[in-house]
Amino acid sequence: MQMRKAVPLIAFFIAMLLAMHQMLGERVAIFAACFSGLWFVIAFVLLTRPPGIPEFTSQDPTSLDAWGDDQTVVRRELMPQVPFSERLRLSLTVACGSCMLIWLSLTLLAK
Repeated sequence: MQMRKAVPLIAFFIAMLLAMHQMLGERVAIFAACFSGLWFVIAFVLLTRPPGIPEFTSQDPTSLDAWGDDQTVVRRELMPQVPFSERLRLSLTVACGSCMLIWLSLTLLAK
């Protein structure tokens, strides 16, 4: 996936913030930008290393001692790691969605 696919999302996000600034004011646009930025960071970090399932095993696969009573925790991967450009695109989508949610909520509640 190429980085060019993230450019329309960035343009859409900026246009949404400018329209929100025009309709609802500067404070709301700053709040939406901060909130969207927070969700962007959360999504980007979670996609960097997707969560795995911890499994308890009675034997350490790297240990030579088969008689030990110790349990070890092994991480089982559910998803492969996501490439950088895909992480960027998905995180921008999350940021645009959170910004749109704030905009629609405040617009519909104001009427």
